[in-house]
Amino acid sequence: MPHLLSIISDQAVPNLHFIKQFQQPDSFFLFVTTQEMEEKNVTRNLMESLRLDPKKCRKVLIDASDASLIQLQLVKEKFSENEKYLINLTGGNKLMSQMVYQHFQKYDASMFYAPIGSSSYQQLLPEVKQIPKNPEIAISLFEYLESYGFAIESSLDYYEGVPKPEILMKKLLLEGHPSRVPVIARASKQEYKDPDKNYLMGTWFELHCYKVFKEAFGLDESQIACNVGIRRKDSTSPYEHDNEFDLMFIFQNDLYVMECKVYPAENLKTDKISGPMFKLASLTKNFGLKCKKYLAILGGITQDPQARTQLENLQVNLGIEKILEIEDFNTYSGRELMSNNINEKLDLLLTKFNQK
Repeated sequence: MPHLLSIISDQAVPNLHFIKQFQQPDSFFLFVTTQEMEEKNVTRNLMESLRLDPKKCRKVLIDASDASLIQLQLVKEKFSENEKYLINLTGGNKLMSQMVYQHFQKYDASMFYAPIGSSSYQQLLPEVKQIPKNPEIAISLFEYLESYGFAIESSLDYYEGVPKPEILMKKLLLEGHPSRVPVIARASKQEYKDPDKNYLMGTWFELHCYKVFKEAFGLDESQIACNVGIRRKDSTSPYEHDNEFDLMFIFQNDLYVMECKVYPAENLKTDKISGPMFKLASLTKNFGLKCKKYLAILGGITQDPQARTQLENLQVNLGIEKILEIEDFNTYSGRELMSNNINEKLDLLLTKFNQK
């Protein structure tokens, strides 16, 4: 019966993937954790996301800042010398991983390390070699969010209103702006009260992006959702959900979050763009290091050079991968839409800075 040992940290995905790849039906799970991590329920969230049997799990509490104390704490645990251990050294701080490595050298142990974003595990013991990550292992959107302490309370099933999302997009790209598409312009009027108002004002765009990226990345329905209401599992709020996101999906075990906005106004003020940007940055900060943030805007974004520079600076500072505009949807399709231009923006800003 293999024992899988994971070192707990704020980053849940490395341990989530490790367990999904190496667990067997009779596996036992060890979690080396700290008081800080337990106060945040990090281990519990990971166990619940994987639906692990608590009877097959054991927490090992250590002090992450004192090597000699960690050594004593691991010795006191009296781990069985008759078991096989598979150990993920990726989590925790360097001191934790080094002390775990040192302690388990005398056991029948295989030790692995995988930097975030790596396509393979580096096996360090008993011999040095690479083990590819299993490409068939797919983390669902539910598993990802729950491992970080969130639960999906609601989402919108894909449907096609009238006109269909793809028809509305074709009309908008042909006309060049939402205000020039009659059904959208009409729905934006204050006096328009028909039941399809929300659909015409923007829900259709969320549904369009859902379909485009689901097909482009070959996603299973468990890996993508639009109009997603999420709630912290420990939330005491009386509301159904704490926050809502227009589009979320998992690709290659990274989380993509997108805000999709349709603005009928011809000349948008910068705060119409900066508002959703701040929302993306603030509400996704607890989703892990590999959370990729995008903003999709259908509307007349200002072309004023000074305002554009301000938005570019803000995009870089907030870590937003890309702002998709009408021209992007006109020029690119599928995965090309998500091509990362944040490095280009950063290079441009550095060039401007060096010219001063």
